[in-house]
Amino acid sequence: MTETIFVYLSATASFIFLAIGVFAGWTVNEKLHEYMYATQEENIHPEMLNSEGQWINEELLSVRFIDETHEEEYDEE
Repeated sequence: MTETIFVYLSATASFIFLAIGVFAGWTVNEKLHEYMYATQEENIHPEMLNSEGQWINEELLSVRFIDETHEEEYDEE
C-alpha cells in the first residue's frame, strides 16, 4: 500500500512539474520571439527603405569589392 501511494504521488508530482515546465518554456519562448522581432524592426538599414519609409520590394544590386593587392614576384635575372 505504501509503495502504491509513493508511486502515485511521484507520478502526479512529475506530471505537474512537467506541465509547469512546458507552460513556462512556451511562455518564455513567445516573449523572446516578440522581443527579438521588436528589436529587429528597430535596426533596419536605411538603404533598405524607399523615400516613403517602406521596405524596397524589388531586386537589389549587390557589389563586392575584391582587394587585389597581392605582391607580384619579379624575377631578377
